[in-house]
Amino acid sequence: MAPPESPAAKPKKRVRLTPWRGPIHFLLLLTTSSLTLMLPLFYVFVVVLMGFYVGWLGFEWVTSLALAEKWHWQDILPLGYISAGAVTWTFMLRPLMPRPRSIHVALQITPSSQPRLFEMVDEICWHLRLDPPQEIWLDTTTGIRSSVKDGVLGVAGGELILHIGLPIVAVANARELAGMLVRELAMNAGGLGTTFSHLVRELNTWFYRALHERDPWEMELCTRRRKETGGQRAVRVITWLWMGLAKLPFGLFVIAAKLISVAALVRLGQGADRAAMNVIGKDEWKRLEQKLAMLQGAWDASKTEIKRGMTQHRLPENLSLLLARHVAREERKSGTAPHSSARPHEGPASVIVQDLTADAPAAALIRSFVDLSRQVTCFYYQHELGIGLHETRLVADEEVIHQNRREDESLVIIRRYFGGLAHPERAMCGLGNTPLVSPGRLQLQDEILRVRTEIREWGGRLKLALHEWNLAWQRRRDLESAALMSLAGYTISRIQFGTDDTTPQSLRSEAARQRMLMEHMETALAAYEAKLESRFAAALGLLWWVEKEQLNDVLLDRRQDLPAWVSIYEAMAGALPSFRELLTTFFAFQTLGARFASQDDTASSFNALQTVVPKMTNLLKQILSTLDGAMYPFTQSKRRIPLNEHLLQGKLPEPVNISMNPGAAADTKAMSAKMASDASDVIAPFVDRFLHLYHKAYAWLAESAELTEQHFLGPLSLGSDTELLMPEEFAKMNEEQTLAPKSRLPVK
Repeated sequence: MAPPESPAAKPKKRVRLTPWRGPIHFLLLLTTSSLTLMLPLFYVFVVVLMGFYVGWLGFEWVTSLALAEKWHWQDILPLGYISAGAVTWTFMLRPLMPRPRSIHVALQITPSSQPRLFEMVDEICWHLRLDPPQEIWLDTTTGIRSSVKDGVLGVAGGELILHIGLPIVAVANARELAGMLVRELAMNAGGLGTTFSHLVRELNTWFYRALHERDPWEMELCTRRRKETGGQRAVRVITWLWMGLAKLPFGLFVIAAKLISVAALVRLGQGADRAAMNVIGKDEWKRLEQKLAMLQGAWDASKTEIKRGMTQHRLPENLSLLLARHVAREERKSGTAPHSSARPHEGPASVIVQDLTADAPAAALIRSFVDLSRQVTCFYYQHELGIGLHETRLVADEEVIHQNRREDESLVIIRRYFGGLAHPERAMCGLGNTPLVSPGRLQLQDEILRVRTEIREWGGRLKLALHEWNLAWQRRRDLESAALMSLAGYTISRIQFGTDDTTPQSLRSEAARQRMLMEHMETALAAYEAKLESRFAAALGLLWWVEKEQLNDVLLDRRQDLPAWVSIYEAMAGALPSFRELLTTFFAFQTLGARFASQDDTASSFNALQTVVPKMTNLLKQILSTLDGAMYPFTQSKRRIPLNEHLLQGKLPEPVNISMNPGAAADTKAMSAKMASDASDVIAPFVDRFLHLYHKAYAWLAESAELTEQHFLGPLSLGSDTELLMPEEFAKMNEEQTLAPKSRLPVK
């Protein structure tokens, strides 16, 4: 088959991407594919031979019974092993009938809808002297993989199908995505050996699917049923074990196929890796491999979050953005994020990515990336996990990560000290009259004991009020996100929010009502929290004012650091109302996925950016002004620095001036996209650092108060009526529902 011609729009010189592969490589592929192809045929021969043997045993048994003059009870015994052999033979046929390939959780795209992506794929295939893929599908996997249409039976046709995981697109930049596409497509390039490389890969995929994939009724054999008698359980377990043992011979053939093809696959993989490095460079490829490892870890973590969300009926609406947020946090922690000043790779093969800037996100190559990712996420929930979306609220990815912080040790300490009666984003600071000078040890102890006793009286009321306040804030965050998505032109479900319509005005009106509800509850909450604050302040005052001889070594160490942590806590507590507003707005911004905006997006999305980014910037400035003058003493150099300098590590985005000239629309889009990207790069780390430091300071003080009370008064026991506070914490107690998606092809 003649290779495709170069696109007329880009008459570039064809360059070699893969290393030269001579006749030895061709013979290796030919030998490997031939031997691997013989394995299923040989297994069929074994199954047929066993079938003839079982049939012959049955025939001999029936013949002996027919010719016998008299029957004895021992004559029935052969029926047992003949029946067992027949059942085993039936189960051995199962691997030869694997389930058909399923692509119901993927979304097919076309050249007309995604011209830039298809143009890149076509150019890579032209350089590889490979026919372009016939179909490209987007899914929720964490990899890019190619396969031949119709599997092993379609190898002769050689029609490629390319699957691209949208989480990969969300975390990679445009050059990295090009490198991954080159790597995957190069696995199929080999001149005369292309057909044999297809055959080797498809046979290995077929062996994997035949051995591991199960029908729903087979999966149910592994699950214990609610109302199941002992006999039914025995039949189910025996059937499951019997089917597994019957597959052991086929498992040996799978191992043999892997051993036979390992040399060819390793050689193909090395050549594909070399092709990717020729395009983007060794350093960038190494960073990409680290990022892919982080992505896999993020996917494992998101499974826990999805599992928790299934019990709460609150799921992340965009898995790709959720995983990208996880990876971004891990990159900041490990310091593996590439520098913008890094010099791009230069070489003959880099002509493929010469038009792509190093900081351009891969999502910019896909039109309406956020909307497509939301659709694929819904497909995954509905078809892969079997979740009814009409019963579930889809929320921002940042909301999910925020809920997952409930497992942090800091929040566990806060809940433990306050008996589950302290909201982690509310402060107990300045609500009531607390002593400024020492009133004496006995009075401080009496205050602690008094509040301990009173908690049993009004703790339930406070817990209920905080629960309602948190639900109102939660609903407000959902409505603000939905209003922004509606303003950006995305489809919003009216059933999800219970409003008359899904216009931005209607959603914002409902969000304003939820805000008013929160404000009405503030007076009652503050009255109860002031009592908790009096106990909190008395315990810390006891630690600070008593004689040093009355403290143990642990409390003496904490007493030295007490002023520093108190100053941090007081400063951040004063900024907490503005920070909650920033958190609400930031959730909406993260839901919009604005950092992935491109020139192909509609003007509505940029209008939405013009409303949310300046609001976030103003709120952040308010927080910084509140924190002005506060110092952060816990640096590596032991030098005190301004708290603002520790929290904000970057420059706030400048507002974009909207031009009335229609010809300047493209420039306005570009500036708005840059403003959104800058806001995400600066505000997201600020939110993480603020929450982490505030919770750390809050927990340090709570633990110090707890240790002080235990030292002077003994431990506090509120009884079994004290429960966890947050909705996600209630759900955590019932996390017995397993997350068991249907099996998929292995990610390459």
